[in-house]
Amino acid sequence: MYLSPRSSVNQPDAAPADAIQRGYQPMYHLDIVNRCPGCGKSHWHIGRFSAECAHCETALPLAIVASQPMQPRFTEHFSKTAMAA
Repeated sequence: MYLSPRSSVNQPDAAPADAIQRGYQPMYHLDIVNRCPGCGKSHWHIGRFSAECAHCETALPLAIVASQPMQPRFTEHFSKTAMAA
């Protein structure tokens, strides 16, 4: 897998100044009661990557997923190149 030199994987974590410039980023935390930033209610549909408010359909990323870098997973069974090796 090729990663360009400008890939976020090759960069150090964001400095605190960058976090301030990004602004407020609400996330869904699994261990606390989460209120929707859109309507203020606390009923959620939780998926693998995000949670969606059941009332106004506002979507928030899951905090546990957002804290981990995304890494593609490729699985190839019985490929011609794997068989040749």
